[in-house]
Amino acid sequence: MNDYGYFNNENYTGNHLHIDNYKNEFTPYVEAIAWERQDKTMDIFFDDFENEKEFNTLFGAKERYYDDFMGVFLGNVKTDEQAYEMFRSWVDTVLYPYRSGTNKM
Repeated sequence: MNDYGYFNNENYTGNHLHIDNYKNEFTPYVEAIAWERQDKTMDIFFDDFENEKEFNTLFGAKERYYDDFMGVFLGNVKTDEQAYEMFRSWVDTVLYPYRSGTNKM
């Protein structure tokens, strides 16, 4: 996504939701933030990479928006439930497989 005007600070209200992948005490905890836009939708950003190599492997060659403060843009949702669902799905299908070595891309 190259439309940087979309991510202009004036498009956000400042309200945000901390979303995580918590299932039980044995699940490695990962968190992202969903920032509320003026239109009341939310943009999900992730910036909890283990290191620069992980970031570069998962996103370095892909066309994704990255902000030093917010992180990598994962998507836009309309509800809190969709935010949790989208993030947990991304963690289960992209992040965990990479970290566990089952998908080193």
